[in-house]
Amino acid sequence: MTERELALRRMIFEAFADTGEPPPVDDAATLRSLAAQHVVVLDEADRIVMAHPFATHDDGARVEARGHTWRGSCAWDAFGIVAALGLDEAIVTDASGIRIAFRKGRPADHAVFHVAVPAAQWWDDIGFT
Repeated sequence: MTERELALRRMIFEAFADTGEPPPVDDAATLRSLAAQHVVVLDEADRIVMAHPFATHDDGARVEARGHTWRGSCAWDAFGIVAALGLDEAIVTDASGIRIAFRKGRPADHAVFHVAVPAAQWWDDIGFT
């Protein structure tokens, strides 16, 4: 990864962490390069849709903590947001409405998480997975 790509990647993840949204990006070539490397997922207009574990849509899971909300494409991503941000206490709500409380950075409830698509196939249709 080039220095330019690393800097843009850092800016994207810092913006998601701070605001729950991606930053505006005016370097389309570098952004497309990050998409080719599976760092981000872009829509048809080259806007960031996902930078795992973060997402810009409301179709997946939501993390609420510290008065903020972050979105992920699925519960797996939401768990990743809790870990990536070092959240001690959070509520994760998946698309079906199942809520998991986190205390001390760990799920406080008992739950089983199942992903129907094998990990090796996630990028075949990352928007579905």
